[in-house]
Amino acid sequence: MSAAIDLARRVLARSPAGTREDAPRIGLAEIAGWLTEGRPAAWAPAAALFVGAVPFAAFTTLILYHFYIKGGFLWDSGLLTYLISESDPRLPSPAIMGGTSFFGTHVTAIFVVLSLIRRLLPVSDPQFFALFTGLCHALPGLAVFWLLYSGFRLRTPFGVGIAAVLALAFSFNGLVLAIARYPHFEMLITGGALLFFVALSQRRTGLAAIFFAICLMTREDAGFHLFAVLFLLIALNRYRGIAWREQRREIAFALLALGYSLGALALQHALFDNQSSLARIYLGDPAFGKLTLSLLGERLLGYTQYRTYIVLPAILALLWAARTGNPYIVLGYAAFLPWAALHLVADSDIAGTLSSYYAYPFIIACFWPLMGVLVEHTRCRRPNPEVLAILGFAAMIAGSFTALGYQANPGQMELPAGFWSPPSLARQAATDHALRLIVRSKAELGSVMVDGSVLGLVPNEFSRNETVWDTGGRRPDTVIYFAGGYESKAARALAARAGLDIHYAATGTAIRLATDRALAASSPLASVLAPAASSE
Repeated sequence: MSAAIDLARRVLARSPAGTREDAPRIGLAEIAGWLTEGRPAAWAPAAALFVGAVPFAAFTTLILYHFYIKGGFLWDSGLLTYLISESDPRLPSPAIMGGTSFFGTHVTAIFVVLSLIRRLLPVSDPQFFALFTGLCHALPGLAVFWLLYSGFRLRTPFGVGIAAVLALAFSFNGLVLAIARYPHFEMLITGGALLFFVALSQRRTGLAAIFFAICLMTREDAGFHLFAVLFLLIALNRYRGIAWREQRREIAFALLALGYSLGALALQHALFDNQSSLARIYLGDPAFGKLTLSLLGERLLGYTQYRTYIVLPAILALLWAARTGNPYIVLGYAAFLPWAALHLVADSDIAGTLSSYYAYPFIIACFWPLMGVLVEHTRCRRPNPEVLAILGFAAMIAGSFTALGYQANPGQMELPAGFWSPPSLARQAATDHALRLIVRSKAELGSVMVDGSVLGLVPNEFSRNETVWDTGGRRPDTVIYFAGGYESKAARALAARAGLDIHYAATGTAIRLATDRALAASSPLASVLAPAASSE
């Protein structure tokens, strides 16, 4: 603990008053010594593996729980599962969604790569999407651990333990949980961006380029997010005296990021001019037609009451920056103020309330204070940056665990129970097998209507007029749904109106059928369906 010893020697030469004055500094130096000075922990690689494995397993399990126990969605988890397993590189959507290329909605080149990997693995489509989601959620924690271990040099057993705890806490922070309740793919943008920034700070340009490419390939606007952060970093560095030539890598990556997103949007507009996520979600038709001062005030108030898992960490970062005089700490939040403003005026209420995955860039902002402390330390060599960084970052993570009960949760996913409630392999296989038989036997079942949870697993097997949400006043002969699914009540009500009083359950699954006909013993469905109570 050379820093602590050196400080103690200087204190001994001072007066008692000086001793009292330096006591806090001595304490910080001692803690810093425990974290960074001494024999490195030989088990650090195992700790890193643990940091990645825990969220990977938890979020993989959650997706399987979502699909096979609670019941998934057609929009968007079912759609995304279908797309990343699609063999056609044009990424056509399921027929029920029009069969148009998903590139018209988002430029997701990474899906083409994922579909190639999918063909090599002996797993089902939902299992592959679960593994993909688990990987995406593992990346942010690994970025935190890497930065603390290599950037702040937390390499002692105590330091590695603290780094692992903080990394795991960040992997399950409040905003991450909000995103997990409506499974999506944007977590790959955040994970790729965080790993890119860490690699860039460690001057690992090759690794940085790989994570940079992964991030850009995930969505067409990812380059704008990277550019926003890099632009402010470059500008602040220049303001504080760092020459342009010393920022050549940052400048190059910033220009590439901006150029990619502009080019991707231009190409998307040229090829799919009849589709626009910007118009559909943010502008509306007519543009800003529903926007009023009352709505703006309501949303701003809602952010402060129901989105404190986003707002409170930002406030803590602002206080931290003001207290230490380090503007780098809030650079991430400043970079995404335009994103927040865009959502404040969005036509879509889900986007306008920053529900589900729409606030994902703020995971980058919440991580950035660690980068900000490291950047400032590299420039000014402030003493013991690791201790204050750990305390400040821990406070921000703690602040994110507020207002969790107000998160959008359309699929009623129970957390944390969903993290350790995997459906058995037998249940997954039975569900997939039952749905295959049901699809093959549609003629036997007459006019069939299904709920969104069934569609989430077989999105290309039913048409729009075979759904419980688009009956057009028609009465079905059979209704198929997930017991406890988000549309199960609507499905039961439809079955009751149609007088479907014969009920079956697919053995070992959550699939239920209400029909007007008894199954023949010779029917293939008889092997998987058993009579059930109408209340199931």
